[in-house]
Amino acid sequence: MEFNIKVKNSDNIILDGIYTKANKNKCVIFLHGFAGCYDSMAKSIAASCIQNNFSFLFCKTQGYGIISEMKKQEKEIITITRGACYENLKDYEKDYLAWFDFIEKENFEEIYLICYSLACNKIIDFLNKYSFKNIKKIIFIAPQDLTRKISEDKINYERAKTLYSKQPNSILPNKFLGFCDISANTYLQFKNNSFIHNFKYKNSKDDFKLLNNIKLPKLIIIGNQDEGLKNFNANLIFTNVKQKVENLNFYIINDCKHTFKNKLEDLNQKIISFLTGGKQ
Repeated sequence: MEFNIKVKNSDNIILDGIYTKANKNKCVIFLHGFAGCYDSMAKSIAASCIQNNFSFLFCKTQGYGIISEMKKQEKEIITITRGACYENLKDYEKDYLAWFDFIEKENFEEIYLICYSLACNKIIDFLNKYSFKNIKKIIFIAPQDLTRKISEDKINYERAKTLYSKQPNSILPNKFLGFCDISANTYLQFKNNSFIHNFKYKNSKDDFKLLNNIKLPKLIIIGNQDEGLKNFNANLIFTNVKQKVENLNFYIINDCKHTFKNKLEDLNQKIISFLTGGKQ
């Protein structure tokens, strides 16, 4: 049965999650991307995992949604504004630590990680800093290399620099990644935060050192029409990554964009095959 749970991070911010304990021994943890939500893709993956006898935990972070109201425990409960628009990118670490603490206390023998979009970059950073027992495999769904994308938006960059010192929460003129309002503060974090640019797969000469440090079996799944791959050949890119990263495979879903809306069956089939040990 699916139910809502809550955890508290080290800043006493209360984070919501969606949890189904279908199996006491093995659990899939789903980490959402930028402005992520519990949408058709996440729900479809959850249903598929549960049907195949995996427990499933969807973890919300302070970057959940575009603008979100969250609760914080001080002397009394107060309401704070978070969401991708105002996200402090490094706060992901406190949120992930809270969720991993929760899941460790559940005493699963096998943990499987599914990371979507920006969560792929976050988990690479995270697992290079922290180790947890019983993590068996990791799936990167639609990972993004935003290095060039950020540099292309000169209007937002110049405006963000102007606003940052006095009005850091001001919203910039252009939608970030074409869909999301973003504050000057958050935009500059994307521009200047090296940890978020830790999977530079569009650079054929990169050695992917941080990804190689993660010794778990790894699978990348991405659509050949992913918006982040514009003007790039997905097969060439990830063939290069596979040659340089140990214990990694990839699968490209044809006629598919970033959200996988028209290819959820294909996506779920590859996920379950990898989780259960099937060939890719």
